[in-house]
Parts: sequence; C-alpha cells; structure tokens
Amino acid sequence: MRPRILPVLTLGLLASPISGISNTHSDNQRPLVLPAPLLTNSESALDRYDGEQVWRVNWEDVEDRDKREFMSRLESLNLDIWQTTSSTLDLRLPSSHLDHLHSLLPPSASAQIHILNLQQLVDATRPDSAKPDKDWNLDSLNSTFHSAYHKLTELETFGMKLVERFEFLDKIEIGKSWERRSIWGYRVRKDTSDSKSSDEGGGGGEKQEEEEDKVEIVIQSGQHAREWIGPSVALYFLHSLAIGSEDPESVVTQLLESFTFTVVPTINPDGYVWSHETSRMWKKNRQDVGGKRNCKGIDLNSNWGYHWRPPHSPNPCSETFPGNHAFEAPEPAAMARYISNGSSDGLSGGEAVRSFVDLHSYGQLFMFPFAYSCSTFPPDAEMLMEAALGVSKAMRTTSGEKYQAGQACSMTFRAPGDSIDYVYGVTDVRWTYSAELRDTGTYGFMLPPDLIRPTAEELTSGLIFLAKFIYKSEIER
Repeated sequence: MRPRILPVLTLGLLASPISGISNTHSDNQRPLVLPAPLLTNSESALDRYDGEQVWRVNWEDVEDRDKREFMSRLESLNLDIWQTTSSTLDLRLPSSHLDHLHSLLPPSASAQIHILNLQQLVDATRPDSAKPDKDWNLDSLNSTFHSAYHKLTELETFGMKLVERFEFLDKIEIGKSWERRSIWGYRVRKDTSDSKSSDEGGGGGEKQEEEEDKVEIVIQSGQHAREWIGPSVALYFLHSLAIGSEDPESVVTQLLESFTFTVVPTINPDGYVWSHETSRMWKKNRQDVGGKRNCKGIDLNSNWGYHWRPPHSPNPCSETFPGNHAFEAPEPAAMARYISNGSSDGLSGGEAVRSFVDLHSYGQLFMFPFAYSCSTFPPDAEMLMEAALGVSKAMRTTSGEKYQAGQACSMTFRAPGDSIDYVYGVTDVRWTYSAELRDTGTYGFMLPPDLIRPTAEELTSGLIFLAKFIYKSEIER
C-alpha cells in the first residue's frame, strides 16, 4: 500500500524530528525506568492533560517484527497508542517522557511532535454543561444538536425525541452494559401492512409485521469511549433516515422498501459517561478486571470471539487489555447476540442482517475483514473492495475529504478479537466494514465540533451508497 501523507498539527512550533535510535544500551547507561504510568484509573473528576503531547512515529521502513515488539513495549509501559497504520504510529505522552521515547524507538524509525498541547484540544471539544440545549429542531438536519458533542443523557433524549416524532422509527434495547446501563438501538423500517402504534408517545418498542424479503443493515459506534465523533455521526445518520422516510420520492424511502436500518450509537455507555465526567482519554468499558491496582476496563474491540487470544503479558490496566476470555465484556456479547439471533429473541423483527458497519476514529479509512491477520483473505474480498471504493468515492464527492479503502489488516495494526472479524467470520454477514472517521491526526480524538456535521454528511453519503450497492448486487437481480 502506498504510504499516506498526513498533516502535522500547527498549534505551535514543531519540534525537530528525532532520528531512529537503537534499543541497545551501553554499559554505563541505566536501564529504562519510566515515571509513574501515564494511564491511571483515577476516580478524581475531570482529569487534565497539561504538558501532554501526541507524537507521530514514522516507521514505514521498520520490519513488522520490530513494529510488534515496539508496540508491545509501549503497551507494557501503559503508554497510550492512539493510531497505527503501515507507515505511522501516534502516541500520547507527557513531554517529560520524551527521552524515554528516544530509547524505545526501533532502528529506522523517527518521530516528531504532532499535537503540541493536548489539554487545549480537550477544552475545545468539551460540551458546555452550563447551557444544555434540548430545544432541537427535529424537522431539519440543520438542528443545533449536530453542532456539538453531548453527554449520554442528551444522546438518549435526542434518540427518544426522534422516536416520538417519526412514524417509522422505533427503539430497542440491545442489552445491558457492565454498570447496567441500557444499550439502545434505533430502528428505521417502513411496513405498509401495519404502521407503528401511536400509544405511549410513539410506541418505541412496538413490534410490527414484516415483509419476508427485508434485510437489515446495522450501524454500530462508540466501542471506544473517547471517540466522541462516532455517536454524533451515528445519530446524524439516524436523523437523516428519519427525515428521508417522510418523503415518498427520497432515496431513503426507496431503500426502506427492502432494508431495515438499525443504528446503535453508543455500545459502550459506561465508558462514554466516564470520558465525559472523569477522563477524556478513557477508551475501554468500566468492568472490574483486577490487577495490582484494581484495574477497570476491557478494550471492547479486542474482545469479540473470533480468533481472540490473550496477550503474551496480560496487563489489566492497559488501554488495550482484551479481557481474560472472549466476550467477557457484556457489551460486545449483547451486540453479537443481536446480530446472530435477534430474530429468535424478538428484537430484529425477523430480518437477516446483511450488512454491519462499525464506526471509529480516526484515520479516514473504510475497511473490510480481516483485521487479525492478512494470512486469510475473505472469499468476498473482490466485492467488498468494490463496494468500499464506491463508499470512499461517495464520501470524497460529498466533502472533498479522501478516505482510503482496503483490508483492515493491511491498513492498521489491529488486535485479534475485532468486531468486523467476528461478524463476517462467525455470523456470516457479507457486507461487513469498519470505518475510521475524521481526521488523519491533526486533532485525533478531539475533532472540533464544527467538523461534526461535515463528517456526518460524508459518512451518510457513503452508507447510502453501500445500501444501494447491496440492493443492486443481491436484491434487484
């Protein structure tokens, strides 16, 4: 794959690149000892990130074996890896850790500062809790809701307001989180034989008679708590479907003749709440996992039950901790049950899930399985790639932003236990993808609020293209 050219943040003067330094030490050097772990399970409110930065390691010429060893050392030291591609790795660390980064770099690698002041970006993205705005205009995608990030209660309030307002939208509970919060899904489907009951403010959980030939497209987001853009974009897409369902001439109305769309904005509600109320950089769920420091959290996107494997040196406090066994975390287990046999438990309405898209950030990628290894090529790879290229083109046509398409294993260094691997490899959902939304690293997980809407618009265009592609490939003929 041709290496990507990625921008460098210009919040301040850039430091000079650091040339690659071997991991070997001379006899008079002290062994590497890091300060207190960067990542903690602090119970204090509103962790701050003053003095922390994000560095981009350029490792295009580093052997895969050395890349894995480098990543393993970073993870063992509780350093926070933000993103990995075939050519770069983004790493969060305090400026005081810079010398230690020098010592860890593999041969042929170099690094330069990418985000100079992390706290500045955190402040710029935090919702204004003093002025909650719940008078959202539901009849237009220009609603102020899509111009800011929101706490979980506001996400759920907006979803419920959509259910109450739009006839073809209902609400289902996918399951419960570790802390017993509901994992809500919102379903858009048009049924000419039986309209939705109007009881109890729209009948959010009413079951309907379904046409036998309908199939389901599932959109999931929020596995990683700090990726706030995912839930925001998912709800924009849901809103666009709801509005489109009322226009008899719209492409959405045409698609609803054949498809049900199910959107799960926040599969990790506990982690999402924690990222708002305590630690903005929190990634995992909030499950008790033990360890010497009574650690919490499993990386949900490493806990799905396909080619799952335990880490060589388990560290429950690590941000990438995959759990002690597959589906130990209740959140992916609930979602897997829904996708696998929702029709038997009354949730899915009897449709077969035909497509699954998992939303993440960041990197601007649209990827198909497998993520765990490139040694196995999916039988549908040619069709998956054709559709992914079309999705990327639709997104680029909408906004001008380029999204790369390809197989996940070749585009990122992802762990086993990935959601798309399970959905494709076990539940046999053919059109399975993972999307890494904006941006390519300038802001990382702190995408400014004014970029929520354009990101959502391009993703909506891409998903509509995907649905039309599936229709032409499997339903129309």
